Amino acid sequence: MLPTLCRVMIATICCVSTVYALGPEMIGKPAPAFTLRTVDGRSALSLADTRGQVVIIDFWASWCAPCQRSLPRLAALEAGKSGIRILAINIDDDRANALEFLKRNRVKLTSLYDETKKVVDGYDVPEMPSALIIDRKGVVRFVHPGYAERDIEIMKKEVEGLL
Repeated sequence: MLPTLCRVMIATICCVSTVYALGPEMIGKPAPAFTLRTVDGRSALSLADTRGQVVIIDFWASWCAPCQRSLPRLAALEAGKSGIRILAINIDDDRANALEFLKRNRVKLTSLYDETKKVVDGYDVPEMPSALIIDRKGVVRFVHPGYAERDIEIMKKEVEGLL
């Protein structure tokens, strides 16, 4: 286990990156397909299973301080809107850390585990958290690396425009 100071430094570096690979070039293109198991390992879900819904994909890690603030707010957004699905894709090296985070923070979202990091690499995610919104036809309509408190309201407006 890394000392707390090292984890904070790593999270800070990862969360303030200025490389924006998950950027505007993805808008208007089909979202890359994937199938992942849930964090608890009990079932699997593919992106194709969500066709017909507006989907927010949020990439997160338990060590990322902004993720700790964003996930509960995303869960509240999903609970307050019909026709929206949030897929929270975890990239922790140890699944147990993700499970503990979800339990400790009482986060109720569809949480998927990217054990091999193929999905996060395929989406070329530059930092944690990073989110994108996919329309009912599977096309990327909005991308947003990073997180600030105002971002949930921005995503909410984007989603409302697609519902």
